[in-house]
Amino acid sequence: MSRQATKAVGNRYYEARMRAAKYNEKLLTRAGAIDYLPGVTEDSLKKYELDITRPPNIVVALMADAYNEPELRAWYCVNECPLGKDCREIPEMPAERALIRLQNSVYEMEQLTRQLSLLMEDDKVEEGEQTLIPQLRDRLLEFRRRADENLAVLERAAKLGKFT
Repeated sequence: MSRQATKAVGNRYYEARMRAAKYNEKLLTRAGAIDYLPGVTEDSLKKYELDITRPPNIVVALMADAYNEPELRAWYCVNECPLGKDCREIPEMPAERALIRLQNSVYEMEQLTRQLSLLMEDDKVEEGEQTLIPQLRDRLLEFRRRADENLAVLERAAKLGKFT
């Protein structure tokens, strides 16, 4: 029976490590986890998991790879990085659902490209077109999110050797 670090429960980095520990027991402890996180000390990992300090983006990338959780990168961008206001969190989902969401975007993408083409046709943004820009931007960001969902599925499958 393993002990659970009750102070770290709810911390995104800790939770990702615990999910990964289901497949690699060495990740159950911080001491074991640092073997997969070059340059990260046990003390610094503890501080990240207890919300004492924010990890640098390179450490988050290492965690995402070591824990086989590509969604961690997007979560970091949305929640921790000051430059991530345009990023959106990637929800974890079955591979089939991610694919269906991407397939459903194809028709919507065709409509959006037509609208963009008409908007850009005269090289000017008229007063009435101004309101379209935020809407089109939001739709493009949603397409990016759906592509990112599928990239996360592919990254996970590459490491596990199967789609989950």
